[in-house]
Amino acid sequence: MNVSTLVIDGLEVTLTRKRIRRAYLGVHPPDARVTVSAPLRASDRAVRALVRDGWDWIERHRQRILAEEQQGARASRPRLRARTGETWTLFGTDHVLEVHEGARRALAQQRPDGRIELQVPGAAQEHERLAALERLQRRALREVAWPIIDRWADRLRVEPTFLGVRRMRTQWGSCVPSRGRIWLSLELVTRRTGLVEYVVVHELLHFFELSHGPRFEDLMDTHLPHWRELRDELDGRECGSGAGAPRG
Repeated sequence: MNVSTLVIDGLEVTLTRKRIRRAYLGVHPPDARVTVSAPLRASDRAVRALVRDGWDWIERHRQRILAEEQQGARASRPRLRARTGETWTLFGTDHVLEVHEGARRALAQQRPDGRIELQVPGAAQEHERLAALERLQRRALREVAWPIIDRWADRLRVEPTFLGVRRMRTQWGSCVPSRGRIWLSLELVTRRTGLVEYVVVHELLHFFELSHGPRFEDLMDTHLPHWRELRDELDGRECGSGAGAPRG
């Protein structure tokens, strides 16, 4: 038995050659790792063809596994209910929430001493309080991301014109280069700013190369040489543990 790793269109595949008659594809939890079991004499070219032929099948299973893992992770975390004393994380730093009633409308603000202060009407429901905190998260992510986008856009000589923030199940970011649009996952607001920068660079480099193939990896290597370590940290995996997602 012989085990090796192939990178096929940006996807790391663990290849095991052994005494079998035909090749098999596999996608495995928890990190949607892709494997190929192939006959001893199977060439790398044949393996690459097998993976490319099965690309749609692989992506469907990877997205399902990653979505299930994310849902499981969210379920394992204590549910935040927008109450005094809760811990809310912004860019890797924990902030204690203080809720004050009596305001005319719900408004959340980050204070210099590390608190998050939520002013609400006395009759505000939980969903209204949570909505105010989400508005704070969205503002905070835009305020952090726009300077990063501007700096890298100047460096790369591209012109993004729009930054959106939305909830994403299987991606940290996405882009529409033809319209200059970049979208970031709201979940990034809990990660340190270096990881936000990684996602921004990833999306801006898609302005030059839409796929995750070798050319895209060369661009990442050129402009952000330690991107693999950042990717693994963002995806919650040890460095070098294989390809992962959410993908941009």
